[in-house]
Amino acid sequence: MTVGDKVRLIGIPQDLEDPAAISVFERCLGKEFIVTAITGDGHAELQVEAVTGTSDDKIYVPLRFLKIV
Repeated sequence: MTVGDKVRLIGIPQDLEDPAAISVFERCLGKEFIVTAITGDGHAELQVEAVTGTSDDKIYVPLRFLKIV
């Protein structure tokens, strides 16, 4: 997976503890996004403002929870 790939969120990490973060992931589940960065620890950065309505909202997702579309 590389920056610019179109991906679908296919799962939610089980280690999330913040209820607000869980809510964002639940709303993003099944939706498609463009990978905007890959972090050093192997997470994809996804811009999710189209789902949340908040400018510059991002989530960081382990690659195993994404599927290239």
